[in-house]
Amino acid sequence: MTSIGYEELVGLQPDIIVTYGSPATAAVQRETPTIPIVFAGASDPVATGIVPRLNRPGGNITGFAALEASLGGKWLELLSEIAPGLKRAAIMHS
Repeated sequence: MTSIGYEELVGLQPDIIVTYGSPATAAVQRETPTIPIVFAGASDPVATGIVPRLNRPGGNITGFAALEASLGGKWLELLSEIAPGLKRAAIMHS
């Protein structure tokens, strides 16, 4: 298996680019404003400047964050569904 750089990847003109993590996503985003980019596992994509906001990322990019603190309520909701007798829960996020 050979590895290629971001510029070379974009030069291949794929229909879509899928990235994992903030550094790779930001690097590909700098290389193309037109090829659709779908990111996964990005750490706080708003704070890192990958997207201006989560509900409407804009441009040629969309995806989901690795651990988005604003989803904490949803985590607790799902936890209460799978463990209905749950009385207390603790969540740590850094």
